[in-house]
Amino acid sequence: METTFRDRIVEFVRRMHAEHPDDRIYGAALHEFYAESGGVIAWPVIGVASERSLASVATERFDADALRWSPADWPWQLDPGDDDDAVAEALTAAATAGDDANWDHVHLRFERTAAKACRAARRILVDEGIVDRDFVAVAMDEAWELIPLSLSKAQVRKHFPELDEEQVAVDRLAALPVGARIAELVEIVDAHVSPPPGAERAIAWLRELGRDAVPTVLDRIRRAREKWQWAKLLGELGESSDDVVDALDAVVATRSLSVPDRAWAAAALARLGRMDVAVARIERLPEEVAVRALTAPYTSFRDIGVPTPLDYAPLEAALTAHPSLHDPVCVRLAPGSGYCVLAADEVEVAFGGLGSEWAAVRRHAVVVLADVRLAADRRARYTAELERLSADSDDRVRDAVIVAERITR
Repeated sequence: METTFRDRIVEFVRRMHAEHPDDRIYGAALHEFYAESGGVIAWPVIGVASERSLASVATERFDADALRWSPADWPWQLDPGDDDDAVAEALTAAATAGDDANWDHVHLRFERTAAKACRAARRILVDEGIVDRDFVAVAMDEAWELIPLSLSKAQVRKHFPELDEEQVAVDRLAALPVGARIAELVEIVDAHVSPPPGAERAIAWLRELGRDAVPTVLDRIRRAREKWQWAKLLGELGESSDDVVDALDAVVATRSLSVPDRAWAAAALARLGRMDVAVARIERLPEEVAVRALTAPYTSFRDIGVPTPLDYAPLEAALTAHPSLHDPVCVRLAPGSGYCVLAADEVEVAFGGLGSEWAAVRRHAVVVLADVRLAADRRARYTAELERLSADSDDRVRDAVIVAERITR
């Protein structure tokens, strides 16, 4: 596979050089990496850029500097061919032949191989004199995690200085005692313009630090003007102590706060297994806040950080007590809204949801089971349930069955 990546890059750069011999080609990129966890792994696109081709796509809004390492905007692109698609299909078959850990292993190796191939392609092209020594070939995934694997440290500093600054900041923070590191990470998240390594990286790091971060985050949510991101983080940290529950409940109850602040606090309570706390206030809450409390444990939010075990009972109890919220819950939990991903030990819970009295639960269970690789006996059982639910009294469930049947074909 490394040879295939390498040869495709080399061949495309050679062709662009032959077609534009007076232009300086400065970069090539493997980009548009696409993979569905547990499913398809697609072959990436190859982009090549020269100084003149870059200038040809620059605009007043996005100048050449802004587009220099935005390969999707480069005019010279090589889409995967039939041979590439065949390799990707074989790779997908190998990845999906085992469990989720096997898929993760195959996908990681695929991406690492792409980065390694970029280094090899550059060596060939420089040796041939087609490009100068400043040329780089780079694998550019959405998170830019493959860039440092494709380049030397000096190349990263030169072409992607923001990544170099980020790594320097990460190294400095990693050397701090845990308490001091948490304090600095919280300040980075709260800054109007976040310094390196940036708010997203800081939040991810706080998640990794887990319960050690809870006291500092609790202090911040009590003092912050905007509380939603701290409420969200508390839900992701998985700590459901009385102090955490009380702090989130206080946000939910404060009418002067914004709906996003209150909604994220309600969602965090539900994620922490305390939907009952939000439900106790539900008649005095804006509908958006109430609905977020009822739906959060069934969305992709519950998969971030410490996962929340799937349990439909709290939602069913809340809907029994407040049936008028069923339709708004259905809207919030519509297919495509971002469902949770089932763990292996949650499959039976989802099967139980297929028999719920509430259409919102039945529909959710139909769709999340469609995305799981089921053993033959469970697949037959699921198919039988879809047949039964194809005549469901609620058209939303019937529509979900149609979607599920398409997914599982």
